[in-house]
Amino acid sequence: MELLRLPAALRRSILSQPAFATSIRCVTTAVAHDGPTAVPSSSSPPDLEPPPLLTLSSATLNSYTISSVPELSQLRAASSFFTRQPPTLLFSAPNFRHLPQSHFPEVAFLGRSNVGKSSLLNALFGRSNDKVAHVSKRPGRTKMMNGFGIGGEGGTATSGGTKGKKKEGETMNQEAWKRFGRGGLIVVDMPGYGGGSRQEWGVEALKFLENRKQLRRTFVLVDAEHGLKSSDVSLLTHLRKQGIAHQIVLSKVDKLLYPNAKPPGAETLHNRLVKLRDLCGSIRKTLNEAAEGGRDVMEDILCCSAEKTLDDKVRNTKIGINEIRWSAMSACGLEAPL
Repeated sequence: MELLRLPAALRRSILSQPAFATSIRCVTTAVAHDGPTAVPSSSSPPDLEPPPLLTLSSATLNSYTISSVPELSQLRAASSFFTRQPPTLLFSAPNFRHLPQSHFPEVAFLGRSNVGKSSLLNALFGRSNDKVAHVSKRPGRTKMMNGFGIGGEGGTATSGGTKGKKKEGETMNQEAWKRFGRGGLIVVDMPGYGGGSRQEWGVEALKFLENRKQLRRTFVLVDAEHGLKSSDVSLLTHLRKQGIAHQIVLSKVDKLLYPNAKPPGAETLHNRLVKLRDLCGSIRKTLNEAAEGGRDVMEDILCCSAEKTLDDKVRNTKIGINEIRWSAMSACGLEAPL
């Protein structure tokens, strides 16, 4: 029966009946509950699982923004390249004008006094016990620019013993130069800057950084525990403005990741790695602000410890050292597998 076709008086009479009103309410309720919202959606997303905890790896330890994260085979090649024979002390010079000419690519390491540069170099050379670079608690211990040959083909290298004076103030290991062959690189240990180091050492270091044609990359060490100092910001800003290839290395990261003798739990290590990542971000922010409108800092930031190892069976492999070795080789064009 269609109510709308009935006369108006008859419709009012039917609608006023209690039984008809009850049936209307039941139909209305059923329609309201039968809408699409009453049926659970099969496309509803499942509960998301929390992201996995960070563990120590090349990707989580370092901040790569330009380079690709090195593969395990590349890190092994870098370790072999730096440790297959002892480093060769090729020269020591107090001034830029006393540096010998060289046909080998060079990388330089420098940082504030007592930032841990000598300890890092000994770890880099795989000589944590038989130290090559002198370690001292006294600021400004390194006064010379010392060049160590790494990986050159030829005769057996010697880690010390300088022979023959070529110029006043310059000591050159001529026998080592004769033995040091192609395929190698030179690591230059620079004098420290900041408190405890003489002003003229900084001047000579800048001459080297700005004028040395063989220089491929400068590694600037920053203490991870204390962060950037004003002298670090000044140097890094200068290198950036001069277009000198450089890379920040955060030393002593074990102070942040493993401050106690007892290894941290998984969640604690995750939180400390996040803190280290935030530190790298804050360093970039500080340098961007110091650049005064220049392009943003995009260089990779490497992190390491010259003291801490995670594998007691391989004590010469310290945290982050192989990544620095690989970065040095890449800068010198020696990244092909050996």
